[in-house]
Amino acid sequence: MLRTRIIVGSLLIAGLACVAFFDSLIPILWIGFMRLGPGAIFILLSLFAFAPILAGEFSRLMEPSVHRKNFFLYFFAIFIGIASVGVSGDALPKHLVMPFVVSGPFILVIASAINHARSRSTTGFSNSVGGVLLAYAAIGVPLGFWILLRHDRDAWTLAAAILCIKSADIGAYFTGISIGRHKLIPWLSPGKTWEGFFGGMILSALVGAGFASLSASDSAVNASVDPVSIGYGAFVAVVLGIVGTGGDLFESLLKRGAGVKDSGSILPGMGGLYDVFDSLLLAGPVAWWLLAN
Repeated sequence: MLRTRIIVGSLLIAGLACVAFFDSLIPILWIGFMRLGPGAIFILLSLFAFAPILAGEFSRLMEPSVHRKNFFLYFFAIFIGIASVGVSGDALPKHLVMPFVVSGPFILVIASAINHARSRSTTGFSNSVGGVLLAYAAIGVPLGFWILLRHDRDAWTLAAAILCIKSADIGAYFTGISIGRHKLIPWLSPGKTWEGFFGGMILSALVGAGFASLSASDSAVNASVDPVSIGYGAFVAVVLGIVGTGGDLFESLLKRGAGVKDSGSILPGMGGLYDVFDSLLLAGPVAWWLLAN
């Protein structure tokens, strides 16, 4: 299992580097009248690759018995959340952006009511609409903030922020299995320890400081990477690592409620896509606030 996780994790990191590279080459893309970018590739991946998979996994956590039936509604919620934050600023005239953003939750409530009315039953409506709004707020909006960060910063800064968060996961895992003794929150996530938590923060800080030092190199300057001081890089990495751990615990809360170990099985040794994205999602808005120009 550990070997599988290392292989899959390495492939995901390589994939992230490839996406960042191609996104930096093609920062703006026109689709008909719609202008996407900067971050066109991240936008398309989020909307049409990540969103459907996350919708399927999240609907399974919210409504295990009917998740296939309501899949499109969850996908619509995540799509609207991403578009509201990360796409609407470029795709719509300025005077339409705010009305579009604030209309999102209202549209989703109405859509949920219409969808539930098809069952000719009042049972479970509150839980159903709550799950849809949670998909919008906990997955769609945070993914939109990652796209917004790419809009305001270069692709390599976004990739570095993601790797800092995942470094906290990696550091916590290996420190926890090596010297972990004191449980972090035993009733929610029995495998997490305080030793692992601090080990993750240390590794995240080191990775953040390393990326910050690279941002001042000649290669980074030539690639139009915005420089970050070493101290600030380490600080941001630790904050993102802490918030990312909260995102992991948030998903654990959902999985315990649904009675499942993983959100899915698409990634061998790691579970579902949401199992990989959980720490990134909660940290998305924080990353934008700390790193956006």
